[in-house]
Order: sequence, then C-alpha cells, then structure tokens
Amino acid sequence: YKKIIIMMVFLVLAKGQDYQFSPVIKSILIPGWGEKSLQNIKRARIFSNIELSLWTACIGSYTFSYHQKLKYESFAVEHADVDAIGKNHKYWVDIGNYINLDDHNNEHLRWRHLDELYDESDQWSWDTRSNMEKFELMRIRSDYFSKAGEYILGAIVLNHIVSAIDALYLVRLENITFVPILSNEVNKISLNITF
Repeated sequence: YKKIIIMMVFLVLAKGQDYQFSPVIKSILIPGWGEKSLQNIKRARIFSNIELSLWTACIGSYTFSYHQKLKYESFAVEHADVDAIGKNHKYWVDIGNYINLDDHNNEHLRWRHLDELYDESDQWSWDTRSNMEKFELMRIRSDYFSKAGEYILGAIVLNHIVSAIDALYLVRLENITFVPILSNEVNKISLNITF
C-alpha cells in the first residue's frame, strides 16, 4: 500500500508536470494535501501533523521493539546458554516459561504435544528463576511495542481515509448553493439547496 503511494508521488515529481488530481486523491496519498489544494490551510496542517506524529510513533515503536528483542536475546545467551541463531518467536516464548529444555519437553510429553518438542540442539538452562522472569518481561515488552506499531499503522491508514473524506466534504461544500425562493402566496418562503 505505502509502496504504491510513494511510487505515485515520485512518478508525479519525476515528470515535472502539474497533474490535476482530485483533492480526494491527494488526501488519500498524503493527508492534508487535498485540504491544502482547497486553500484550507488549518485543516491541512492538522492532518499533516497527525501523519507526521503517527509515523514518528510507529518508527519509534518498531525500533524500540527491535532493540528490546536484541536485548532479551543477548540476555538469554548470557544466562541460559542459548544459541540465538535461527530461533523463531515461539522458541523465545517457551524459554521464558520453562527453566530448562527438560522441563519443557516433559510437560509437552504429558500433554501429548509431540510436535512441540525441542531436540538437544535447542538446549537452554536458566541460571536462576529470577533471570528467566526478567527475560520474559523483556520479551513481553518487545512484543507489546511491536503490536503497538501495528496499531499505529492502522491509525495511519485511518488518517488517510479521514483526510480523503474531509477533502470530499470540502469539495462538496464549495459546490453548495443556497437559493431562497419567495412566492406571492401568503406565509410561504422556501430554501433551495443544491450540491
């Protein structure tokens, strides 16, 4: 979605021609652009500032999540003798819930979840339970910020949609005409609204 928008903007800029896009299309591409083309600077600034704030928050959230991931992986290497290369997210969740590989495999054997067993190459053994709990809190924090980044991306899409709707409203607002109609009949006044 974003790649298409960025390519369209660069295509327009590369051609150097002034294309006459609808303000609605402009606002879908870049929130506030359509409002600005309709000379409504205050609304344009609001949507542009929201967009900038959301992108900043999104990048910050994903960056912090990635930093926390690196931190909890190195913590596990140090305190649980984990080989961090090639491990999936489920593995990191599991080592935060079990003190060692044997506890994990024994419990999953009791539950008859044979497809969730790890072999000896995935070995881990926490030096203390408090370090395992500290690791789990770091992993949860990383997941929390990653999920927040997803929600912020949703808010960015919503900002594009609301800005496009607002631009459509402003376009139609310009085309509304009020025509009062007075007639010779007693007590009859009407108002004709066209848009």
